[in-house]
Amino acid sequence: MHPVTTRQPRHKPATALDPTVVSTQYGLLEGIHTANDKTKDIIEYRGIPYAKPPTGALRWQPPQDPEPWNGVCKADHYRFMPMQDLGPDIEPWGSDFYYGTVPQMSEDCLYLNITTTQSALVGTDKRPVYVWFHGGNLDRAYAYEQETNAAAFAANGIVAVSVEQRLGAFGYLALKQLTDEQGHSGNYGLMDQIKAMQWIADNIAAFGGDPSNITIGGQSGGTSKCVAMAVSPKLPVPIRGMILESGLKWTDTYLLQSAAEQRGAAYLRDLGLAPDIPLNRLRSMDAERLMDTGSAHWPGYMTQDGTYLIHESAASAIRAGAFDAINILTGTNYGEGDDHGIVTAGDFHAYYRRLLGDLYDQYAFEDLVTVTDRTAAYTARELETYGLGTNGGRNLMVARVFGRMMNRRTDGEQATYAYLFSHITPQNIDDIGTGRSRAANWAWHSSELWYAFDSLDTGVPPARQWTGYDRILARQVNSYWSNFIRTGDPNGQSDGSPLPAWPKADDTLGYINLGDGIQGHIKGSSLLEQLLYEYATRAFGLD
Repeated sequence: MHPVTTRQPRHKPATALDPTVVSTQYGLLEGIHTANDKTKDIIEYRGIPYAKPPTGALRWQPPQDPEPWNGVCKADHYRFMPMQDLGPDIEPWGSDFYYGTVPQMSEDCLYLNITTTQSALVGTDKRPVYVWFHGGNLDRAYAYEQETNAAAFAANGIVAVSVEQRLGAFGYLALKQLTDEQGHSGNYGLMDQIKAMQWIADNIAAFGGDPSNITIGGQSGGTSKCVAMAVSPKLPVPIRGMILESGLKWTDTYLLQSAAEQRGAAYLRDLGLAPDIPLNRLRSMDAERLMDTGSAHWPGYMTQDGTYLIHESAASAIRAGAFDAINILTGTNYGEGDDHGIVTAGDFHAYYRRLLGDLYDQYAFEDLVTVTDRTAAYTARELETYGLGTNGGRNLMVARVFGRMMNRRTDGEQATYAYLFSHITPQNIDDIGTGRSRAANWAWHSSELWYAFDSLDTGVPPARQWTGYDRILARQVNSYWSNFIRTGDPNGQSDGSPLPAWPKADDTLGYINLGDGIQGHIKGSSLLEQLLYEYATRAFGLD
């Protein structure tokens, strides 16, 4: 776990400036050297304020510009994580990402972190920028978790930024009182993200970054954050690429303002508060009093507020052209599908008969996919990962057919690259019989982050017994991601050697399997492949 302190930033006179001192719109920042054996040149700037603390009268308000400062602010420590209910007892994430203690939380969380290199600071050629938004739905986690290793991107010639934003009740509560005050409500976390993007566009050149070459990325809930920003008319910063891990989120929908307000009112009732309570009373309460993550009305959803989000869904915004100029790298992990409670072979075939309708008999499904009681649940989960199920957010075929749709829509100008991450992380002997053991047969949700960030050896103690192949794969996956950030195309080299070719998801429905070996694939001729294609096209409106 990264060391976290809560001390205030130290300022010193701007007389004897360190070579890491940069000038932002709000004052001078001094970074810290965090070089290691692999990365000799790394400079980090931790805990940079991009907005005023959203506390007191600024609770549930759009983010405001930060206060300028005099002298040099030493950006040497991470700040608070957003308000949330995050404990170390959730597996496998607890032991992998959150072992020990987690950072102190606070509403005062609107900070970002920048990782660059000394050579980028002094060079004249500006480098591509990668802006990372963490997962955890819209209500948990934080930007500098140990599995994220921005130094790996910086060592590959990229300026990497991670952003905190308000979450849960503080980031997405909608109420009639707030709408009456502001004209809309909810989406405060989304407003924070957009505010951070503006800060980055205005200041990143000082850190060696190119504000005209920005890629945004996230995983799971972070993917939803990125998609919402990309479809928002309020995002003033052009983005050239998106990396969307654990799902394309084509199927994300946004609550109507009125429905979000009703949900907010119900949440206040769950807290034992009157739904029409005055805002000044709500804003004066302790933050903990306003948190009930067990509530059925927990405000963790974005809102079609008519200002920051004007479309009812990501799909409708994309059909209107929101992604036409954005290259996309997206995929899912082997096993992120759902088994839908299937236990027996009878359950399996009953479920797929309902799901497929006329396609069930058309493709003679019972002969095409044979299962036993022992294999039924496993096979269902596997099929949904590949594309046969209700989860359109984590679905390989959806990503492949989406790429074909976008390629045709833009006459080949937009490129989508789809992946399946199928490598199963090694386990420790102590995992047997635990929640971590139950993930043993799958590339579990979030496990690709160790590889995307090439962070296998950054945790203390190491989370798993990494092998030589794990380290090779991590370097290759991080190189694919870095190549994409630089050029919009993941193909290229890793440590001077060519990477296996990654085909586009165009009319060939190309994708790459990142597993025990790396292999590119295009559309196959099997009946199952055709069924996956036809079902995904029909079920998710990808034509």
